[in-house]
Amino acid sequence: MRKHLKLLIALCMTSFLTSFMGSSLNIAMPFIAQDYDCSPENVTWMINAFTASSAAFLLASSALANRFGYLNIFLTGALSSGLLSIAVTLAPELISSSVIRGLQGVALSLVFCTAMALISQRVECEYRSFAIAYNVASVYAGLTLSPLISGLIVDTLGWRTMFYITAVGLIISFYLTYREPKDKPLATKLPLGRMCASFAIGLTILIALSGYTSYDFLVYLLIVGIVALGVYLGVEYRSKEPLLPLKFIWGNNVLKYALFASTFHYLASFVFTLLIAMHLQLILGYAAATTGLILMVQPFLMVLFSSLSGKLSHSIGPQYLTITGMTLCLTGVVVLFWLTPESSLALIFTAQVLLGIGFGLFSAPNTVIVMSSVAPQQYAMASAVQSISRTVGQATSMAILTALLHYTITATTGTSAYISELSGAIHLSLTISSLSYGVGLVFCLLCLKNRIAVVRARRAAEATD
Repeated sequence: MRKHLKLLIALCMTSFLTSFMGSSLNIAMPFIAQDYDCSPENVTWMINAFTASSAAFLLASSALANRFGYLNIFLTGALSSGLLSIAVTLAPELISSSVIRGLQGVALSLVFCTAMALISQRVECEYRSFAIAYNVASVYAGLTLSPLISGLIVDTLGWRTMFYITAVGLIISFYLTYREPKDKPLATKLPLGRMCASFAIGLTILIALSGYTSYDFLVYLLIVGIVALGVYLGVEYRSKEPLLPLKFIWGNNVLKYALFASTFHYLASFVFTLLIAMHLQLILGYAAATTGLILMVQPFLMVLFSSLSGKLSHSIGPQYLTITGMTLCLTGVVVLFWLTPESSLALIFTAQVLLGIGFGLFSAPNTVIVMSSVAPQQYAMASAVQSISRTVGQATSMAILTALLHYTITATTGTSAYISELSGAIHLSLTISSLSYGVGLVFCLLCLKNRIAVVRARRAAEATD
C-alpha cells in the first residue's frame, strides 16, 4: 500500500473535501440566503445544481475514464473542480453561483467515477478492503469536522472561505498524483451521442423533479424526461458497447441488489443533516457554530464505525453489517417522527447516534460487496455504477426536498407561520426517508440471500472438481 501512498492520500483528501463542502453548505444556508437576499429554501437550488449535474454526468464520466484512463480523468476532475471552487466565490447572485456549482458537479463526477476504481486497480488485494474503508472514513471525517469548522468560519470569515479551503485542497490532490504512472485506456472511441443523451436526460429529470411544484410546465418536462429515459435504457440494453451495462448488472443478482440498496440508502439519508440544520437554525434559532457542534455527533460515529466495519467485514461478513446498518438508520429516522419545535435536543442526539452507527456499518461493507461481486477487469464498471447509485440517490433526495420546501412553504421567513410550514416539510421528508430505508432493507436481505446462493454454488463446484 506504501507504493501508492501519495495517490491514496490524494483520494482520501478529495473525499474529505467533497463531503466537507457538501455538509458546510447545510450550515451556511442562512448566511448565503442573507448575502444573496433570498429565502433560505431557495439556497437548496445551489445544492441541488451540484448533486443533479454530478449524477447526470456520471455515465459520460465513466466513458471518458475508459477512453483516456482513470488517472487522467481523476486529475482533470480534481484540478477543474478546484478552480471552479474559486469561481463560486466570485458569483454575484444565487443564479450564477448555482450554475457554477452545477459545473463543479460535472467536474467532480470525473473524480467520483474513478476514485474507487483507482484503489481497486492499484492497491494490493490484501490491503484493498482497508484502503476502501479509509477512503470511506475520509468522507465521514469531512462530515464530522465540517459542521463545527464551517459554523466557526461562516460566523467569522464568511461562507466563501469554505470554497477557498476546498480549492486549495483539490489543487494539492492534483499535485500529489500528477506524476503517478498512467493507466492504459480500455476503449478507443467515445459514444458522444449517448454520452450527451444520458447527461441531458438525467439533468432534465432531476431539475424537473426539483421544480415541478413551483412551475407547472416542469410537470410536462418531467414526463418527457421519464419517457426519454425509458427509450435510452432500451437502447443501452441492446447496445453491444453500452455506457450502462444493464445486461451485466441485471444478470449479477448480488451486484444488482447491492446497488439498489445503496441508491435507497442515500436517497433516505442525504438530506438528513440539512433538515436538522434547518430545524436548529431556522426554527430554534441556534447560531451556526452551535448548530455545527450539535451536528458533529452523527458523522463522528460514521467515521468510527466505517473504519471498524472494514475489519469486521472479514470476520462477520459484509452483508450482515449492511443489514444491521440499514436497520439502525431506519430506527433513527423513525425516532424523529416525534420532533417538534418544543422537543428536547436529546431526541436529535438519539437519532444522530442511531444514524451515525448505521451509516458507518452500511457504507464500506456495501462497497466491499459491490467490488467483490465482479472480476478484476470489471472494477471500473463496478466503481462507476456504484457512484451512479450513490449520486442518483443523493440527487433524487435533494430534488424531492427542494420540491417539498417550495410546495409547503409560502410564509415569510422568521414568522410563526414559516416555522409551522418548515416543520411540516421536515416531517414529510422524514416520512419519505423512512420508506426509502425500508425498501433499502429489503434489497439488503435479497443481496444476502443471493450471496449465500453464490457461495454454495462455488463450494459445490469446488467439491465436484
